[in-house]
Amino acid sequence: MRAPGRGPDVLRLPALLAPLALLTLLTLLTLVTLLTLLAVTVAGAPASVRARAASPPARFLSVWLPYWNMSAAGSSALAHANQIATASPVWYTVSAGGVVTAAAGAGDGSLVAALRTRGVAVVPTVNESAGLQAFNRMLASPTARARVVRALVGIAKTPGYSGVDLDFEEFAIDPQDDVAAADAAAAGYPRLVAELCPALHAIGRTCIVTVMPRVSAAPVLWRGRFATWVYDYAALGAVADRIRIMAYDEHAPDTPPGPVAPYQWVNRVIAFARSQFPLDRAELGLAAYGYTWGPGGDATFPAVDAAALAASHGVQPAWSAAEQEETFSYGGPRHRTVAWYEDARADLVRERLAAADGFAGVALWAAGDETPALWSDAASVASTDR
Repeated sequence: MRAPGRGPDVLRLPALLAPLALLTLLTLLTLVTLLTLLAVTVAGAPASVRARAASPPARFLSVWLPYWNMSAAGSSALAHANQIATASPVWYTVSAGGVVTAAAGAGDGSLVAALRTRGVAVVPTVNESAGLQAFNRMLASPTARARVVRALVGIAKTPGYSGVDLDFEEFAIDPQDDVAAADAAAAGYPRLVAELCPALHAIGRTCIVTVMPRVSAAPVLWRGRFATWVYDYAALGAVADRIRIMAYDEHAPDTPPGPVAPYQWVNRVIAFARSQFPLDRAELGLAAYGYTWGPGGDATFPAVDAAALAASHGVQPAWSAAEQEETFSYGGPRHRTVAWYEDARADLVRERLAAADGFAGVALWAAGDETPALWSDAASVASTDR
């Protein structure tokens, strides 16, 4: 029974609310469907796409900081810290006997703290001073290897450090072409790294290994003196957290003039690395310097000084489309000096190669030597190519 005088009003309210309720329900169902489809799409996408959807692009660039140019290197790293993943001050050398030598300024607490505050991991670089024969004797001895591992772990324990970068190069020098000795080093070095990395992991540190460039598995001396096959890419890549490949110095003061890192040669370096380990655990090394070859002797110069050097001889650098590097020359036909170098433009080309091939990042030798445009170029790679 209707209440007297209220019949039409009571009936009118439900009649008006019904369409609104239906519209609200349909809107909610549509929103839920769209959210579900979005979640399924992202979940089913490749990991790289899922990561991009969840967070901004990761920092793609790491830098080495040479102790002999630390003022410029440190200033550059701090000024561009928001683009740098890892900084590796070149501060230590270890002998075959496990004796650590620290360079001047090693462990600079203010620099380490400033980098870390800006989100940069500090992973100091450690060189070795043994040479091939002494290095092999160390590798053959479990006791000697343990001593070296303890020394390296001791470095990594330094407050503020996130790990160590093994840039062992002296043991690769083999001008006598002693294939047997180089083969022994190739077998023994991964054993040392396999013992070091778990020890670093046990204290929460990372294990990085820097290697010379290789373009094949053949035991052929590079530039007539480097037995680069001492770096067993596959074996090292299986145990290290990160491999840094020095994709430069195909031409250097001990060779005829030529590009520091010829474009096609860099592609061959990448192709060989890809055949040995996943590139998402590797960094491609970039050069920020050049060489001159001339009658007055050969010399190295930082990329940042290249334009001034060319201008001082009344010439302009020219871009080589074939080699993707800058070059210039000066002097008469019988007293010709030739220069090749990698500036920001050349580094950008190689950085894009690394991004396209799935590298975890690039590593620049060295902070403080680069041309300023490198940093805007690096930002464009991080934002568009990852």
